[in-house]
Amino acid sequence: MPRRVPLSSRPLDFLYLAFILIHIPATVLLDVQAIYPQHLVPKILRDASEWYISFSGDPLIDGAFHGGQEFNWFRAFLYLEALFQLPVFFIAARALYAGPPKSQAYYPLMLAYSASSSTTTFACLAFLWTSTGPTQSQMSLLLASYVPFFLVPFGMAIDMTTRLTKAQQTKTIKSE
Repeated sequence: MPRRVPLSSRPLDFLYLAFILIHIPATVLLDVQAIYPQHLVPKILRDASEWYISFSGDPLIDGAFHGGQEFNWFRAFLYLEALFQLPVFFIAARALYAGPPKSQAYYPLMLAYSASSSTTTFACLAFLWTSTGPTQSQMSLLLASYVPFFLVPFGMAIDMTTRLTKAQQTKTIKSE
């Protein structure tokens, strides 16, 4: 059985793990707060969200909290984040930490997550790009916040596709 490759020798896995560990609290404390029953959200978290909206001018989070039906598409993304992506974070974090060969069984799940996340974030970026609400400095902040949440999963989708393709080719060669 192949030995575990240390995380320090796997820079992409280290990046993905760090990204996921940062994303977990962002998801729980801010992103999906808009879909929680408000009586279950502690006042300190509601206040922090309102401060974030005021500071950043984020029309998506503001729309999820205060908007009408025109933001149902974004709320649907938040449900996807809560019900699919959040559980995947924990599974993927454990797999990435363990590394190959154990993590290889989770590459299809990480591919599904990363394709889902980069697709929904791309739609959010397109909305932000055409938004007229935020000031120029707020827009710079928003883009600096949202772009990594597109780029890392997009890169992960490409990487996981490559890993799965190589694994399939290796299996094909061995079976011939």
